[in-house]
Amino acid sequence: MLHNFDESINRVGTDSDKWDNEGKGGSLIPLGIADTDYKSPREVLDAVREKVDFGVFGYGSFPHERFTSAIKDWYGRHHKIDVREDEISYSPGLMTGALWMFLDAYTNPGDKVVIQPPVYATFKKVIEKFNRKAVDNPLKFRNGSYDIDFEDLENKLKMPDVKILLVCNPANPIGRVWTKEEMKKMYDLCRENNVMIISDEIHSDMIHKGLPFYSFLEMCEEEDQHVVVMNSPSKTFNLASFFSAYVIIKNKNLKKAFDDIYVKYHFDYNYLGVEALIAAYNECDYYVDELNDYLRNNIVFAIEYINKNLPKLKVQYPECSYLLWIDCEELGLNSELLIDFFENSGVRINSGSTYGKDSGNFVRVNIACTRSLLECALKQIKENYDKNGF
Repeated sequence: MLHNFDESINRVGTDSDKWDNEGKGGSLIPLGIADTDYKSPREVLDAVREKVDFGVFGYGSFPHERFTSAIKDWYGRHHKIDVREDEISYSPGLMTGALWMFLDAYTNPGDKVVIQPPVYATFKKVIEKFNRKAVDNPLKFRNGSYDIDFEDLENKLKMPDVKILLVCNPANPIGRVWTKEEMKKMYDLCRENNVMIISDEIHSDMIHKGLPFYSFLEMCEEEDQHVVVMNSPSKTFNLASFFSAYVIIKNKNLKKAFDDIYVKYHFDYNYLGVEALIAAYNECDYYVDELNDYLRNNIVFAIEYINKNLPKLKVQYPECSYLLWIDCEELGLNSELLIDFFENSGVRINSGSTYGKDSGNFVRVNIACTRSLLECALKQIKENYDKNGF
């Protein structure tokens, strides 16, 4: 391998939200927050270092051609989708950047946005903090996996003032990669009811089980007014602190509305983050291949360990990303006691209750760490599991 994913990096005391906050300065092993413990690729470090070594950090002039070209080529190589440069806009992050600006550009106070819990918790937070209303289209849990309740979705899309269906594609935390048939149904229902789809594709580079990834861009007609996409290299290349993301909007009027919001608030761009994105997308295909191999090995290791040593925890192999969605119902603990159980094991995870009101018996576990750390965390959980007589 060109990249050493087994390298152990001490992140304590580095202003790391994952280790200094969630991990309480290293007293807990943090397996919650969705960033990885891996260094970014050498090419990204070199690109950022070149800017730092130059030493002048005055106002930047956005490198539009290099930025859009890198994204166009990435979607072409990795997803076989032809994206035009003039369909791409920069965003300072996804949630308080792209989603926030989409809501401002395309909705009014009091308008409704449909979400599909269990889903990334910040969706609902941003929607409601921006004085819009989140409407749940709960996913159906059957045989250890989730499906879309299309009858309920149709009813929700017909509600007055519903303007957007916000889709996590692929889905965090449940690990689903939506099929082309499922996406076509969502798209057709939205078109019938004049509802826009916002597709969050941030986990699209990490697909497992030999499955294809489909973007809603593949459903689009030219100048389609029903689909916009937001994405970032932050999960794939561990670049979250750079807040450099982008949106892809095929309809010229919708794109202008988004760009006008950007100008309205006098946003600027992350001088170093944009260089990191360009280097990652232009030079680091190998890193994604090696990352996915490492993640899959960690996933297999974790699931086999859980099945053998923690049989009351039920987990399915995720179809995407580096997140395990674990059903802990057989432990007989409520969501608060469940968190206590893991913290008493010396491990911090994310409570399922934050992703949907009916998911309190689940936890989300991030396995994007070194194998040695993952093994240590699982052993600590087993010790506490046995101690409690489960």
